[in-house]
Amino acid sequence: MEIIVLIVVLGLVFIVESLYYHYHALDDLDLSVYFSKDVANCGEDVELIEVAMNRKRLPLPFIILKFESPRGLEYYDMTNVSASDHMYREDMLSMKPFSKHTRRIKVQCTKRGYYTFPRVGITTADLFLTSRYNTNFDNESELVVLPEIVDGEFVEMLTSVTLSELQRRRTLITDPFTLSGIREYITTDPMNSVNWKASAKTGELMVNQRASTNAPKVHIFLNLEYYNQKRSTSLLEKSISLAYTYLCKLSEWGVQTSLYSNGRDAVTGEPLSASASASSVELEKKAVILGRIDLKQAAVPLTEAFENFIELTDHDDFIVVISPQSNAGFCLLMADAKSRRPALNWIMPAYKITPEAEIEPNIASAYMRWEVKGHD
Repeated sequence: MEIIVLIVVLGLVFIVESLYYHYHALDDLDLSVYFSKDVANCGEDVELIEVAMNRKRLPLPFIILKFESPRGLEYYDMTNVSASDHMYREDMLSMKPFSKHTRRIKVQCTKRGYYTFPRVGITTADLFLTSRYNTNFDNESELVVLPEIVDGEFVEMLTSVTLSELQRRRTLITDPFTLSGIREYITTDPMNSVNWKASAKTGELMVNQRASTNAPKVHIFLNLEYYNQKRSTSLLEKSISLAYTYLCKLSEWGVQTSLYSNGRDAVTGEPLSASASASSVELEKKAVILGRIDLKQAAVPLTEAFENFIELTDHDDFIVVISPQSNAGFCLLMADAKSRRPALNWIMPAYKITPEAEIEPNIASAYMRWEVKGHD
């Protein structure tokens, strides 16, 4: 008789416990996963911070915290991590009433891009582990990984050519009636700019520095249309890195730069642009714009985007087009643009095996091929 009573009591406890957990196991339960920073450089380490909270009296003897992260984030500790199209991490623990769990997971940012957590969820169970209960949570944390910095002589050469051209244009358009200062003579200064009184006082040749009637600007257009039928993106990534490195170099010299691209933003899906500026704050904005480009989305048609870009430039502005695309249509477009904008230059990222572009004669002097290692 006592055994029967015990069995009935245990049965009632089991039923009550199961029903209570069924309706309340997920009450006042929360999970958030967020990045330790919003913006990171490629190759930099960041932390994924996992915070779970049980804000009720009910204990949770079994709980699995789950989240997905993109593959561009490389885990140092692959425990509880599985990989497919995303990286999947699951942490199993138990939570007491009114308890909080925090875990910091270090990862390396191995690829440029815009990162979020596509899914964040919790699986829990009752005391007897007979039933499981699942729920997902909204999670708004995001991370932008900036493009890689390109090393090598090509960027230094491109920067040097740009600065020389800007200096030449600055000299051509200086205002002879406005004096901005006096400086030491250099060999490229004309003799009629020598300030003889200042030279006599200092004992060295000094020249008048005239104010420019128009601050030199560099406009960068980044063409991210697919350059082959396989819809490869490797050279497009190289193009983004080159644009970012070039922007950084020009910013160091205080050159005003603008950035335009027919690539699409990962969130809005819109083409990208940033107005001319030389400030470090604007450089950071341009860097984030480049980091958020989504190459999985087809670029805006080039003819439309490029014509809008040309309309925003002045006749004498220095224009750099970065494009691995080199088909006949694109070459004709560059030739037409060169006839309207004499200071236009085309940089073509390419592999060693990439065929030479069949360029028009009027663009030949403004065409530069940048060979990179690798292949598609």
